[in-house]
Parts: sequence; C-alpha cells; structure tokens
Amino acid sequence: MNDEQIRKLLENFDWRSITPEDSPVTLPEHLADPAVEDLATAKLSEGDRAIDFSLPLYDFSDGTERATGETFSLLATAASRPVALVFGSYT
Repeated sequence: MNDEQIRKLLENFDWRSITPEDSPVTLPEHLADPAVEDLATAKLSEGDRAIDFSLPLYDFSDGTERATGETFSLLATAASRPVALVFGSYT
C-alpha cells in the first residue's frame, strides 16, 4: 500500500465504530485538538536542562503498593548519575 492508499483508508475508516459509546470525540477529533497537539510538541531539546520534579517512592516487591517514605528528585539524581525518562506504554 502506498501513502495515498493509506491516507484514503484512514479518511474512510469508521472511527466511531471503535470509539467507546460514552466518548464525545473520536481519535482523529481528539488528535486535532490544539491543546492535545501542544501537549505532543516537545518543549525541550536534547541537552536542555530538564524541569525538576519530585515524587514519592513506593515498594512493590511483595505485589502491593507500600510507601517507602523516600522521595525521588530528578535533579538530585541527575547530579550524581545519568537519568533516562521513558514516557508511554511499554506493555
């Protein structure tokens, strides 16, 4: 299939057929929203300093969520070793 055939297929696809009944919009309508487009636009470039954040740490070693009382800080951790942040689904 070439790009034009794929474009036509997507244009003619019945997105409502795979959209949950309680959803007010389809996937293409959602992705066309300027706010969603803004969220998908990178604000940092490679090498830029990341914005700091802190989050509580949890222990899941026994299969349940247990607060450790410790906190992860991005900038504190990055000061001592490289940090890679991965966003998205990996399942």
